[in-house]
Amino acid sequence: MKLLPVSLGDRSYDIHIAPGRLDDTGKLCQHVLPRATRLAVVTDDTVGGLYAHRLLQSLWARGYTASVISLPAGEQTKSLHNLGVLYDSFMEMGLTRTDAVVALGGGVVGDLAGFAAATYQRGIPYVQVPTTLLSAVDSSVGGKTAVNLPGGKNQVGAFHQPALVLCDPELLHSLPPQEYQNGCGELVKYAML
Repeated sequence: MKLLPVSLGDRSYDIHIAPGRLDDTGKLCQHVLPRATRLAVVTDDTVGGLYAHRLLQSLWARGYTASVISLPAGEQTKSLHNLGVLYDSFMEMGLTRTDAVVALGGGVVGDLAGFAAATYQRGIPYVQVPTTLLSAVDSSVGGKTAVNLPGGKNQVGAFHQPALVLCDPELLHSLPPQEYQNGCGELVKYAML
């Protein structure tokens, strides 16, 4: 296992990188979310079908009340409309300021779920579980969260650091080759810079 601490004072968090980390999500959440009892797992229809049940099993095993909110896959999902869907779902679940959001997916899910967490009840914690290489090396770290407006991408957003980032390389095996190549291109770009 690789542990990368991100030091930002009171907004510091750890990035855990290891095969099988998805199944450890509940245990690791207990360390960073000691007061949470309810977790909203935000995902998309594609990723949810592949990994949501395993994630839920891990959370339930640690006593969390956890439910999945699944949205359509694709960039169009990162909208004010779906932000409202998340707010309504959080309220229906009874999420309080001590509870948290878990973003299970790529950059769209991470940005949308992170922004919802940043603004729901003036900010609640969230955990990133990236499922694409691009989100693992870019959007899941750094706290950039946003939604799109009809006139442009990422026009409404906030910096809201995750409580924890869990990178499970096994989740990358389900990526189409083009998506994996996009992530590799981003890695090369970072190395060059």
